Amino acid sequence: MRDPMAHWLDYWDYLDSRFWSVCRHFNQGYTPEELTWQPIRQVASIGWNLRHLGEMLDHYLTKVFRFTPATVSDEPLITMIPGQLDDGRFGDLSAIAAYHRQVRPMYRRYLEGLTVDQMSQPLSPRANSHTVAWAVGHIAEHESYHLGKCTLLRSLVLARRGSA
Repeated sequence: MRDPMAHWLDYWDYLDSRFWSVCRHFNQGYTPEELTWQPIRQVASIGWNLRHLGEMLDHYLTKVFRFTPATVSDEPLITMIPGQLDDGRFGDLSAIAAYHRQVRPMYRRYLEGLTVDQMSQPLSPRANSHTVAWAVGHIAEHESYHLGKCTLLRSLVLARRGSA
């Protein structure tokens, strides 16, 4: 019988491979200016979205799951501040990738250690608290959403190149 947690690991491995595929794509000829370009002020750039995926994992590992004692990043988790707008600081894809090379394997290790019983545990003592399963699913949903935003922004950047 297959481990009931295996589908979560399989799905994470798929999302992780998509993330690295997106990074490889943007590493081929995209400038820092293109990575930080925003169609309007309220829409975060490719770089911001990619950085946010790392900061989201960092936040969940340390604050929600309490898997690590301190965040991986030495900097504040800027993209996790509610209402914070993209300020153009995340145009260095190699720095973004270096951060992800630390935090993504940590998240996979966390998933590897989870049991079915742990998935049903509440995240806080509050009544109607979200569970670990909800958070794991939310991370997968969030990963998919932001990679999709990067794909949309890529098409807009390419359209801008064509009109320049």
